[in-house]
Amino acid sequence: MANQKKTDQKNAEQAEEKAIREARRARNYLITRELLEKMTKQQAEKRRKARRFQIYREILEVNGKPGNGALIIDLSMNGARLRLPFSPPFMSQIKLKFTLQSDAKIQSVVGRVIWSRRAIERDWYEVGVQFYQNYWEIDQLLRLAQR
Repeated sequence: MANQKKTDQKNAEQAEEKAIREARRARNYLITRELLEKMTKQQAEKRRKARRFQIYREILEVNGKPGNGALIIDLSMNGARLRLPFSPPFMSQIKLKFTLQSDAKIQSVVGRVIWSRRAIERDWYEVGVQFYQNYWEIDQLLRLAQR
């Protein structure tokens, strides 16, 4: 009987140690995963060639047609993230016309679609555009507006 209690106690201790080890592994896994995600995000930010500005500005024209509520979510001199009511084909050319808040002048840019995904809102898409050239003027206007 005493032997049985000792083996039961030993088995319980081993099960408890195993549970502790598994909990540590799970915690270490989550910590490692969070660190990797953070590092990946930092690396992506370092790869960017220009600062992005969140502006939420209405697009006046997309490829010569009215914007119909399309928005520029964020903008840099190298590209933009848009919210459009359609999903343009990958690598297709896109022409945009819009105004910046600090400037009444209509800005016109040309780029290509790099990525597209369905937005949270139904029947809308988020689209990444890379401009064919650097628009230094836009960058300067955005920096001045930040001050």
